[in-house]
Amino acid sequence: MNILMADDDPTVLKTVGTFLSARGHRVRTASDGSEALRLMAEETPDLVISDIQMPGMDGIAFLKAIRGQFPDLPVILMTGYATVETAVAALRNRAYDYLKKPVQLEELQACIARVERNNRLKA
Repeated sequence: MNILMADDDPTVLKTVGTFLSARGHRVRTASDGSEALRLMAEETPDLVISDIQMPGMDGIAFLKAIRGQFPDLPVILMTGYATVETAVAALRNRAYDYLKKPVQLEELQACIARVERNNRLKA
């Protein structure tokens, strides 16, 4: 699966990216939503994984921008600052899932497996 990750924490990008790459996924990374949108203009991913708290364009604004161009693209949001407000905003903008940081890698992999199953069912 072609995955785009957006997070301003280089440790998260490296840790999660290495984990996903080791499981056969192709992972590209961006340090914020604006950079991720530029990468998406070059190549549309199968899945986006994004932090919510990022400088410039936050994860909710990034999700809204994705929905404007790619209404059905699965987006998993992660946050270390989970609130009811961000969870509701994520759901209203059709985030595929909403995970709390520090993200449990097995939980993330299970979520990605659900995305893959849904993609196969749609095909």
